[in-house]
Amino acid sequence: MKGELKSLDFDASDSPKHQTVTERRLLCFVRHPDSTTLILGIFIGLGVCAPMFGGGRVFLLDWSLGPHSVVATSSVLGLNGGLTVGAVTSVVVTLLNGVLGGAATWLPILVFFPVAAVGAGRLAGRSRWSRLAAGILYAVNPFVFNRLYVGHLPLLIGYALLPFATAAALRSLSARASRWPVPALWWAVLTALSPNFAWIFGVIVVGVVVVGVSTSQHSIRRVTGWFATVVGAFALMSTYLLLPHSATGLPTQVGQVSLALYRTSGDPHLGLFANVLALYGFWRLGPGPELPNNVIGGWPFLILAIVLIAAFGAWHAVRKVETRGNRILTESPSEDKTPLPGAEREILRNDDSNTGNSPQVDQRRLAISLLFVGVAGYFLALGDQGPTGALFLWAYDHVPFFAIMREPQKFLMLLALAYAVFFGWGVERLSQINFSPRKISAIASAALLGVALPLSYTPTIFNGLSGQITTNSIPSSYQQADNLMGTGPGNILYVPWHLYMSYRFTNNRVIANIAPTSFRRNVISGDNVESGGVETQSTSPRSAYLQQLFVNGPVIKVFGALVAPLGVQYVVLAKTVDWTSYRWLADQKDLHLVLDTPSLEVWRNLAYVGVGQRVTKLTSVSNIDGLLTLAKSNDLNAGAVVKGASATNPSNSSAVVPNGISSVGSSSKLPVVRQLSPVAYRVASGSPGWVTVDAPYQRGWSLDGRSATATVEGTLLARVGTDGGVLRFTPWALVRLGYILSSGVFIVLAVFLVVERRRRATRKR
Repeated sequence: MKGELKSLDFDASDSPKHQTVTERRLLCFVRHPDSTTLILGIFIGLGVCAPMFGGGRVFLLDWSLGPHSVVATSSVLGLNGGLTVGAVTSVVVTLLNGVLGGAATWLPILVFFPVAAVGAGRLAGRSRWSRLAAGILYAVNPFVFNRLYVGHLPLLIGYALLPFATAAALRSLSARASRWPVPALWWAVLTALSPNFAWIFGVIVVGVVVVGVSTSQHSIRRVTGWFATVVGAFALMSTYLLLPHSATGLPTQVGQVSLALYRTSGDPHLGLFANVLALYGFWRLGPGPELPNNVIGGWPFLILAIVLIAAFGAWHAVRKVETRGNRILTESPSEDKTPLPGAEREILRNDDSNTGNSPQVDQRRLAISLLFVGVAGYFLALGDQGPTGALFLWAYDHVPFFAIMREPQKFLMLLALAYAVFFGWGVERLSQINFSPRKISAIASAALLGVALPLSYTPTIFNGLSGQITTNSIPSSYQQADNLMGTGPGNILYVPWHLYMSYRFTNNRVIANIAPTSFRRNVISGDNVESGGVETQSTSPRSAYLQQLFVNGPVIKVFGALVAPLGVQYVVLAKTVDWTSYRWLADQKDLHLVLDTPSLEVWRNLAYVGVGQRVTKLTSVSNIDGLLTLAKSNDLNAGAVVKGASATNPSNSSAVVPNGISSVGSSSKLPVVRQLSPVAYRVASGSPGWVTVDAPYQRGWSLDGRSATATVEGTLLARVGTDGGVLRFTPWALVRLGYILSSGVFIVLAVFLVVERRRRATRKR
């Protein structure tokens, strides 16, 4: 009878010989140990992004992307004090913005969750429940919640890729030497997303070295060679970050003020150490967001349960390791071991990462590596506080480029990674799960521990962080203003002067200034951080000049002439926050109102003369009051104003300006200064003397070998001969060389690794 029933249930189409390629691939996906984690990660992403699917753009504290982003930003060109950090991300985001429009502002959030979940799950390995628990905790936790709210999306994408990079680093040490550059490629990709990964992933690299030596599984010579290869290859791929600094200065201060401003915060009741252990501690306490620990009662007990389960998983992994020949067991004994048809076996065989952990990674070594990384990440996240604070402070003051970790809480992602993997292992051990129908209680316990527990710890992450982030539409008056102003070399001065401000269209939520990507023209906008008692950290003389003008605005009558040297052709006043303090703009003789809407006003500067001009005289003043005195006497025409001899370049004696007014040549006709590119300006021939250009001053600009100096307005002043010449930003040559070297090394290494892998695969066949 049973045989008859079996014969009745059999369908010839179920035979592997009758399955289509699509069916076989679908079957392979279903049986893949990461399929469940991927599906749940997608559903979590959809749950978080649900309020964002209705159109519009997502605007966050540090993520404010309008419709007119450009590829050649100041960061890409090195014009931001030689800082090219984020240049690669800027280019990618701009391209996505052009193709996808507003969807490009929330798509990274949606993509983050499945990538992060699968990455942590693969690193954890073992059973499906181990992977699922690790993936959920890694993708859904307070660290992720806070970074989403403030808009650190490139950092989060790097966070999502970190488990893959960690696995690559662990595998490569045991692989042949030709595979050693793999973690360097990952390192370069992560650092391109956020420069903080230069140190964050560096901790993982050091962890691999420490464990490789301490476990005696590899010789000192091999570990040293691997470390030198990885660091050397990464340094070559980072030349675009390192080279420009030798020729210019930073655009912001990174001293003790920065360290104090971005210091990791403690919980008002539990203190600093428990707060960091709970994956909190972000420096910015308000306004917003409403964090999960402000909503969930008893949250310390939830994190305590997570920590205890993770500790159990770590203890068991270090104490008793299930290995076969010192190689990790990539499947739990409870995994479905049903033989696969030939096509499925071939698909899995061609996917070296299908098990999450390479067979070449010893599980005990992985456990010890994560213990090192997690502990190091915890203490580094404390910054200059706690028992290791003195060491962190020393590194901040003396180690080159370590100052980029002025916000030390970013190191906390290393603790989150260790938590996730150990938590997955602990859940598996506590549940001893398999998929037999007789194990319902085991399945329920695994679901409760591995899924419900981490989700209940950060439940407000769904529905756009419980409605705290959603899409918005920029008022139509911005597009109207952009159409009116059009394109051209003239700049837009956008006020109020704030780096962050609230807007009515975001329901008064504070976001980054929207102006730089809302208009096609170049925008001059606020760079003042205004946080923690710190007004600004900008070192820009142009910004300092403007802020002094705003203070004196009510007594100024020729504001247009005062900002004309900055190349300001239009002034846009957004009607938000303290905009009424700029009503004195209506009293200016040289500003003409061309647009007035409920959202903004647009003024045309009648004193605008172009991107630059030859000047007939130089005037030295001691401070801004002297310039205002000149403005009252209408003595600003055809001249440049400097702050005495101290403002000139001491290495160029011909540039020294005496006190008072001195004629340095005259011309009845002002030759045209033409912008060739953001890093070069053509000065036409004419009488020898001086030329001003509206580009903001920074070290590195020169004309015919003579270094430019700064005017009192913070723009460029250069001596020019009869034949004119080209005023260039010379660090651009180093920036360009860095891009060539970095991309060249990256491409060569990537191609070499692909070819070498295919060659080995061919030999095996």
